[in-house]
Amino acid sequence: MYSDQSYSRVGAGPRIFGLTLLVLVLAVGGALWFDFLGLVEVTDFFAPVLRWFRLQPREETVEVEDPVLLADSRLAKREEALQISLDELAQRQSTLDARELELAETADQLREMESALADRENSVNQRLRQVENERAALVRLSTYLTNMPPRDAVEILVNYGDQTLLDVLLVTDELADDAGQQSLVPYWLSLMPADRAATIGEKLEMLPEIYGADERSGSE
Repeated sequence: MYSDQSYSRVGAGPRIFGLTLLVLVLAVGGALWFDFLGLVEVTDFFAPVLRWFRLQPREETVEVEDPVLLADSRLAKREEALQISLDELAQRQSTLDARELELAETADQLREMESALADRENSVNQRLRQVENERAALVRLSTYLTNMPPRDAVEILVNYGDQTLLDVLLVTDELADDAGQQSLVPYWLSLMPADRAATIGEKLEMLPEIYGADERSGSE
């Protein structure tokens, strides 16, 4: 009975203040406890109050990297980048070497082709000069024989081989055709021995049609 009366004599204001103070103490204590556990960070906020009660706030541990480790890490990265560059340069050098070898082989092939073409050109030129010389000789011989009496010319012609005789007769026909004159070839053949004339006539038949036609017209 006494206690109820004593409690009733305490006003509502002190009770509210006490409860508020209790709540604040619990809140501050809980916040500091959570800060100690590392769940929240309120040390800087309560630092002045802690210093007032001569309590040191929890110092944050800042991880400071070792300068030697940093230098080693940077050096390792530079070495890695340098190795990559060296690998790329080696690959490019290998490609250039292969390309250079290919170009050298191509150049050798071109030189061989040029040499072969030069040899062929020289051979063709020599053959052309030979043909020109042979034709010039045949033209001179045909002119010489044409200006001779036909029987004397035939005595010379029958001593030639078949190929030489054919060449002289063909050139004689060409020269007479170019000059618009009658060729002496049919008359020469008529003065030759029959067997020789027949052999040469058969070979003339196998030559271009103009000579066969000339020979046939002369025979007729």
